[in-house]
Amino acid sequence: MEISSLLQPHDEINRDSAVLALGVHQGRVSRPLTVCEPMCGSGVRGTRLALEVSGVERIVMGDMNPRAVRLATENARLNGVSGRVAVRLMEANLLLSIHSKPLSRFDYVDVDPYGSPAPYLDGAIRACKRDGLVALTATDMAPLCGVNPRACLRKYGGRSLRTGYCHESALRLVAGALVIRAAVHEVSARPVFSFAADHYVRLYMELERGKRKADGRLTEIGYIQHCFKCLNRRAVSKREILNSNLCGHCGSQMEAAGPMWLGELAEGEFCDEMLTYSERSAISSNRRLVRIIQMVRDEIGFPQGFYGVDKLCSKLKIPSRATGDVISAIESAGFRAVRTHIDERGLKTDVPLGELERMLMSVEAVG
Repeated sequence: MEISSLLQPHDEINRDSAVLALGVHQGRVSRPLTVCEPMCGSGVRGTRLALEVSGVERIVMGDMNPRAVRLATENARLNGVSGRVAVRLMEANLLLSIHSKPLSRFDYVDVDPYGSPAPYLDGAIRACKRDGLVALTATDMAPLCGVNPRACLRKYGGRSLRTGYCHESALRLVAGALVIRAAVHEVSARPVFSFAADHYVRLYMELERGKRKADGRLTEIGYIQHCFKCLNRRAVSKREILNSNLCGHCGSQMEAAGPMWLGELAEGEFCDEMLTYSERSAISSNRRLVRIIQMVRDEIGFPQGFYGVDKLCSKLKIPSRATGDVISAIESAGFRAVRTHIDERGLKTDVPLGELERMLMSVEAVG
C-alpha cells in the first residue's frame, strides 16, 4: 500500500471535524476519555486527537496493514504521545470485539473505512460506552445515492433513490442503519452532527442506554416518497408507507426510499459548541468546515430533502433564478428557506411545491 493511500490530504475536513466533535463530547461528559480508531491508516487522526483534545487519556488504534501500524506508531512517537497511544496489528471487528465488555469500552469510536461502515456497526456500538460517541464515514456513494440500490439494501437495510438530494438521503440511510442496530442492543442513537462533502458522508452519533429511548428513536425511522415527474417529495412513517403512493401535486406514482432516519441530522447546541471550540484552535482557519457547521446548524427544523433551483427551473422550462432571490421571495411570502451545505444551488424550505413553482415563475431570471 502506498503512503498516499494511508494519508488523504483532502480528508482534512473529516479529521478536523473529529477534533471538534470529540472536544465537545469531552466537555459534556467531563471525564478523561478513551478513544478507538480501528482503521487508523498512518495514525494522523488518532495522533491529532491525543494532541488537540484535552482530557484524552488513552487511544487504541488498529490496522490490518503492517506498514500502516509502523507509520502510526512512529507518528505517535514523533509527536510525543506514544505513552497514551497503542497501535495494534488487528482486524477492526476483532479489535472492537475485544473491547465490548462493560469496563473495556471506549468513550469515542471512530469508524472510517475505505467504503462502507456497515460491517462495523455492531462492533462499534458494542465497544462504545452507553453515553459515548460513534463517528462513521461512508464513501460508498454509488449504493447510497441510488446508482446501485441493491447494494444499499444489502448493506444498510434500506432502498436508495437517485434524486437531487441523494447525499442527504445517504446520511439518513447510514444514520438509520446505526439507529436500528443500536436498538438491538437496547441502546438509543441519534445524530448530533453530520455532513456530506466531496466523496463521502460523515456522522457523529450520540449513544444512550435504555429500551424505551431506543424504541423512541425507532419511531423516527421511515421513508421518503419521491415523484420523479414533478420532483415532489414527502416523508412518511412505516405505517403510512402502506397507504397511497400517489403524488399529491401531480397525481403520478411516487417511489419510496428507506427505511431511513427521518429525524434531525444535527443538534443545534452541539453545532454551536463545535463552532465555539473551533475558535480556540487552529481549526478556525478551516473556513470550509466552519461554513459547513454553520449551514448544518441552519438546516435544523426543515423538512427532509431539498430542492435544486436549476432542476426545478428546468422542469418548468424557464431560465434559472438566483438562489438568494428565490429565498427572498419565499420569506416574503411568509415561509422559511435556507441554503443547504450539500449543494450551493440547493435550498431547504417548508413551502409547498405548487407555491414554490409560482414563486420561481415570478422571480426575475439570472442575467
